[in-house]
Amino acid sequence: MTVAADLFALQETDIALDSALARLDETENQLGETEELTSARAWLEAATEFLRQLKSSQSDLEFEADEVRAKAGTVETKLYGGEITDSRELSDFDADLQSLKNNLRTREDALLASLEQTEDGEAAMARIQAALTDIEARWKAAQAHLQAEQADLKPEIERLRALREEQAAATDRAWLSLYDILRGRRDGFAVATVERSMCQGCRITLPRNIIQKARNPRELVQCVSCERILVFV
Repeated sequence: MTVAADLFALQETDIALDSALARLDETENQLGETEELTSARAWLEAATEFLRQLKSSQSDLEFEADEVRAKAGTVETKLYGGEITDSRELSDFDADLQSLKNNLRTREDALLASLEQTEDGEAAMARIQAALTDIEARWKAAQAHLQAEQADLKPEIERLRALREEQAAATDRAWLSLYDILRGRRDGFAVATVERSMCQGCRITLPRNIIQKARNPRELVQCVSCERILVFV
């Protein structure tokens, strides 16, 4: 291989290594609970608490309705049991009974509305639970995929690092130093191919004498514009 070709091969290794490292970093950032998952759990927690409050209110209304019903029953028994004969007292008891019945109707209406709210709350919680189950299933599958990808990436990174060390060790230090400087300046691309007399790094047409020098396997030639090392592949 030529000097430039050796450096081009090193660049290919560096690009692959950079890509693998970047992807490994992405997978590590994606591991853990997602915002979608935490939000769904928060919604379920809120729905559960709301339903608990509804059932507590429903229980209170049932208790209150039972109390009023019992009082109405007591008054009704006295009113129609023959114990009371005084007309004024009978009138008072009748008024109390009507008041208790009106009170009972009000509480029963409130209880019915509470029962409907509870049913709606249970249905909403069931929907949220189903959504959470789906989200958790997709999240677990994604986490398993990321972990499997990491398991593949780590040995590949070690392989690429070993290959790079081997390639770098076989490269002249001066050339390697130039390569590293240009790689830092040119976003990881220190070497550019030549196609149709053009530098593929900056897309300018190269002078003929530069092209001729770049074809020499013992020469290390840089683009007159972007300074990248030129190579024919």
